[in-house]
Amino acid sequence: MAFAEIMETGTESRLIEESVRSSLASFRQMLGGGPLDVEPQEFIHTSTRAHACLRQLRRNGVEVVLTLSGGLSGTFALVLSDVAARQLVTALVGKVPRAAILNDMERSALKELGNVVASAFLGALERLCGSGGVPGLPLLRLEDSDDENSEERTGLVLYGLPVNLVGSQKGCRIANAGIFIALNTNSV
Repeated sequence: MAFAEIMETGTESRLIEESVRSSLASFRQMLGGGPLDVEPQEFIHTSTRAHACLRQLRRNGVEVVLTLSGGLSGTFALVLSDVAARQLVTALVGKVPRAAILNDMERSALKELGNVVASAFLGALERLCGSGGVPGLPLLRLEDSDDENSEERTGLVLYGLPVNLVGSQKGCRIANAGIFIALNTNSV
C-alpha cells in the first residue's frame, strides 16, 4: 500500500511511531554500547505538541535535517540539545569537543548519525507498509532557526519522539534529544 493511501486511512501516525522507535536500534548501535544509551519517551502524535517540543530542543541545540522523498515527502530531523550533541560527539569520535563551534570531523559525525537514523526510519517504514523513501543529504543547523514556525505554515504534519540520553546507570539522564518527522500533506 502506498503511503498516500495510508495517510488517507489515518493510520500513518501509528506507522510513523513504530518506524521511529525501530530506528532507535541504529542510534544505539552508533553509540557502540559505550557509556551512553537512548531512552525514548512518549511519542507525540499531534503537530501542536510536537512543534512545542521541537522549539524547546532547538534553543541552543544542534539539528540534523534530511529531506525525505519517494514514498513519502517531508523532512526528518534529529534535534540535540547542546549537551546531547557534545556527549554524542564524544561517544562517536572519541574526543571531547573543545571549541564552542564544532570542527569538521565532529560535524560530520553528527551528520552521519542523522543519516543512519533517518535511513533506519525509512527502512522500518518500508518493512511495515511497503512504502518508504530516500533521505537527502544531511544539513547541520548549529543555531536556532530564525523562522521557528515554518513547518506550521507549509502544510506539514509533525510527529515527534523525545529521547533522553542516559548514562550507563539507567535513569541517570544526561541530556535531551528528539526525532521529528514532518510529512508534507500537500504532496500525498
